[in-house]
Amino acid sequence: MRVTLIVPFILLFILAACGGGGGPVVGDASRGESLYKQATIGTKSAEGCTSCHNQDEAEGPADKAPYTAGTATRAASRVPGMSAEEYIKESILNPNAYVVEGFKEGDMYQTFKDELSEQQIADLVAYLLTEK
Repeated sequence: MRVTLIVPFILLFILAACGGGGGPVVGDASRGESLYKQATIGTKSAEGCTSCHNQDEAEGPADKAPYTAGTATRAASRVPGMSAEEYIKESILNPNAYVVEGFKEGDMYQTFKDELSEQQIADLVAYLLTEK
């Protein structure tokens, strides 16, 4: 009888230890930064993020896309009721959901949701949340 009660707990422990819990994907800011700075990104080798996003004024004007520096701070207040994390993720998955003033709908690559893995998206979000 005791063995029958212990076995399910052992299996749950093993699943949790192996990442088989099915919980949310946790992003890694370091991997996200590397991905953000790649020349190409996604399964179709789209131009990387830094082909349009400059870090700050020292790298040039924000004429193609908003600066990377300050992303987390701006994202926290961009859309009422949305956290910075939610806004950044939405901007990657559905870039036309909110278009920043001064930029046009369709400026950002539109199909990252189909070309990046959940882990890559989580990593990018984690990195951009460090840009305060």
